[in-house]
Amino acid sequence: MALLWRSPGDTGRGRRPDLTVDAVVAAGIELADRDGLADLSMRRVAEKLGVGTMSLYTYVPGKADLVAAMRDQVSGELPVPDPAAGWRVAFEGYARELWAAYHRHPWLLMAPLAHELPGPNETARMDALLAVAESAGLGPNDMLGVYLLLDSYVRGLAFVSVDAQKASARSGLTEVEWLAEREPVLNAYVTVAKFPAMTKVAAAGAFDTDGFEFGLARTLDGIELLIQSSS
Repeated sequence: MALLWRSPGDTGRGRRPDLTVDAVVAAGIELADRDGLADLSMRRVAEKLGVGTMSLYTYVPGKADLVAAMRDQVSGELPVPDPAAGWRVAFEGYARELWAAYHRHPWLLMAPLAHELPGPNETARMDALLAVAESAGLGPNDMLGVYLLLDSYVRGLAFVSVDAQKASARSGLTEVEWLAEREPVLNAYVTVAKFPAMTKVAAAGAFDTDGFEFGLARTLDGIELLIQSSS
């Protein structure tokens, strides 16, 4: 918690005056953005900063702590939702910002969430979203439920979208191009006679979209029904 919240007066022994925790965290984010979380290490962060690996441990206890600080730092990129804007506008804006953040920092989807202590940015974000839900007239249980629903929807679909982007980067083909190359094989097995609904959807080009807008709208519609039933 002292690391995440940058406790005042925690200067630490043996720290270089020209290096800070924020600099270490920023270097970690840059490396993870480029190479992913699996390739991130204290040694690589140290090399990027031009310092010895052991010297980093006077700033960050280890990789797990570094990733937690990186996650909270990225949370600070998201605008804090404003209840005054109205619950639907606030939630929709937050969902779009979170979607964009996952695509800017794909490693976030691999960062642990369970049994992780929250940092100041994550806490402020969650508090603001709960306040938005409260302003819509929801009670504590529903406030938390709505927050988890919205967060889980964006995270789940972002995982699929980011995975598709990674596959495209490896192959040099978009998802649509990749499928087009395999269309003759697919058509031999996935026929109208066997799979009429799927082939109809494919013919309409529905598989060419990521589904984010549709799912977000339906999620917000469901929240609206909950709010109406609570009033």
